[in-house]
Amino acid sequence: MKGRNDARLTGQAYSQLKAAIFEGRLPPGTPLSRRRLAEELGMSAVPVGDAILRLESEGLIESRPRAGTRVRIATPQEIHGNYVLREALETHSARLFAENADGRARERLLKAAERLDAANLALARGKCSQFRRARVERIHVAFHMLIAAASGVPALIDAIERSRVLLFNRLFTGSLAASHLPERWHRDLAECLVSASPEAAAEAMRTHVRYRQQEVIARFKELVEARSGPARMVRGPQRRTLEENGGAGALLD
Repeated sequence: MKGRNDARLTGQAYSQLKAAIFEGRLPPGTPLSRRRLAEELGMSAVPVGDAILRLESEGLIESRPRAGTRVRIATPQEIHGNYVLREALETHSARLFAENADGRARERLLKAAERLDAANLALARGKCSQFRRARVERIHVAFHMLIAAASGVPALIDAIERSRVLLFNRLFTGSLAASHLPERWHRDLAECLVSASPEAAAEAMRTHVRYRQQEVIARFKELVEARSGPARMVRGPQRRTLEENGGAGALLD
C-alpha cells in the first residue's frame, strides 16, 4: 500500500514539475531545492527527489556536484540539433499530407490553422501570461499532429509525438519575449499543404520550421553565458520565481 502511495505522489510531483517547467513557471536556470519544492507541493522530499531524477533522465533538470540542482538550460548546439531533427520529420510529414490526406483531413487542417492564428493574434494583443502562452502552444502542437496523423504512417506519427521535437519547442519559443507571428502564418502553411504539390508542401514546412531559429539559439546562448556559474542553492531566487508566478501554490495552479 505504501509503495503504491509513494508511486502516486512521485507521479504527481513529476507531472506538476514538468508542467511548471514547460509553462515557464520554473524557467531555465532556476535553482531547485527538494525541501522547498516538497513544501510547495504538500508532500515529503522523497517523491519530489524521485520526480527530479526522472526529469533529469529526460534532460529537463540537471544536478552538478557542489553546484546544486536546477532547471536545465539547453545548449545552442542541442537546440540546433533539435531544429534539424524537427525539420527532417516535419517536412516529410508535410509531403505525405499533401500526397495522402483526404478531404476531411484537409478541411480540419484549415480550420485548425485559423484557430491557431486567432489564438496567436489574441496572445499578441493581450497580456502574455505563461498560462495563455501554454494554452496557445497546446493548440500549436495539435495543429502539427493533425498533419502527422494524415500521413498514415504510424512510425512517423509516433516519432513526432514521442520525440522531444515538439515537446521542447515549448521551452525554446517560451524563452523569447512575446514576438508577433505573421497574421496568416499557419493558414498560409495549411493552404499550401492542402492545395500544392508534395514538393511545395515540404518546402513550405521547411521555411515554417526554420522561422526564428537563430533568434531562439541566440537567446539560449545568452542564458548559458549568464548562468555559466554554479547554481546557487539559496532560498531567494527560487522563492522569488514562485512568488512572481502565483505565490505558495504556484506549482499547483
